Amino acid sequence: MNGRDILGPVAASGATNAIKLLVATLAFAGAYVGVEATQHASVSAQATDAGTSAPERPAQRITLQSRAVPVTTDRLPKTGTITVSAAGFTAPCAKELHVQSVVANPDPDDTVLYGWRLQRWSEATKTWKPYLTARSGFAGARKVAEWHPRVVNNPGWYRVELSVTGAGAVRSERFQVSC
Repeated sequence: MNGRDILGPVAASGATNAIKLLVATLAFAGAYVGVEATQHASVSAQATDAGTSAPERPAQRITLQSRAVPVTTDRLPKTGTITVSAAGFTAPCAKELHVQSVVANPDPDDTVLYGWRLQRWSEATKTWKPYLTARSGFAGARKVAEWHPRVVNNPGWYRVELSVTGAGAVRSERFQVSC
């Protein structure tokens, strides 16, 4: 068996996987576009230590509603600020959040990596516990980084953390999600 006999099935398998990935991406994009927007709640961010407890901070409440109210905002956050808004819902107690911040890259010719973390306050341990995470990166001077985490059937106190390689972490103020 020579090299050409092996490459044919491998190339066909790769093309099939690429088509499956494209179909899955289009399905996800269609589902995302179908989500209606709801109320807007902006939360500012500030650098804090990991040991800061929830009760010491002011709160912003995001209430899950039974009908959608469109969000209309064109203001972008400043670098070092995280905005959190209720982007929509798909069920009575399933909330999609729209989180964004501006990430500045100190070396635009190199890639900067960043990560989002949605944390939930645990009354049992009196600590912030990881709920959802996401990672990404880009090359360039700056980017409006966006994330759309979903909270399903889990009301409580939350905050968002944005970590940028070489720059540390910024945390939003806490906010409450309720049904």
